[in-house]
Amino acid sequence: MIKNLISIIIIMCLIMIVTMNVLGNEKEPIDENETVKTAETASTNEKEDTTNQVEYVAPDFELKTLEGETVRLSNYVGKKVILNFWATWCPPCKEEVPHMQKVYEEYKNQGVEILAVNVTNKDKGEEAVAQFVKEHGLTFKVLLDEEGFVGSTYQVLTLPTTYVIDTKGNMVDIIKGPMNEALMKELINKAE
Repeated sequence: MIKNLISIIIIMCLIMIVTMNVLGNEKEPIDENETVKTAETASTNEKEDTTNQVEYVAPDFELKTLEGETVRLSNYVGKKVILNFWATWCPPCKEEVPHMQKVYEEYKNQGVEILAVNVTNKDKGEEAVAQFVKEHGLTFKVLLDEEGFVGSTYQVLTLPTTYVIDTKGNMVDIIKGPMNEALMKELINKAE
């Protein structure tokens, strides 16, 4: 009787361990303490290549801005789009935004749009996003991915992650990590 009871307990413990291992292998949410692979701010030929050339139609989406305006990606066909995924707590994102703002100011009248998608479902809330935008003087569109659907669709696992979309609506580059002005300009000029 005692041997049967011990056997049952051992079997249940093994089942529990296996179940916990299987559940533990699911994708984890983005953590603000997570170490991310970043694009260095050195020149592009001095650093590891963190861009991936692709050419797929960018999945369309619709998100709201902080002001409540609805923005649809497909409305930007005919323009080059820098689609950036970021969070307020992300140090590489904070490093990147001044460069992005400068590039936006230079290129906004040349058929280039920056759409900065805040992963609001993994961030500190809409108020933190509004404060971040104000502190950094951002004038490009900041979109709120409150449900995380767009980030999941674009398979964003590292922040910042940026997609460069050409005038035909095709994704032509993916960059994981922060970009500097030179890299942004290079990618914009390379896109059709």
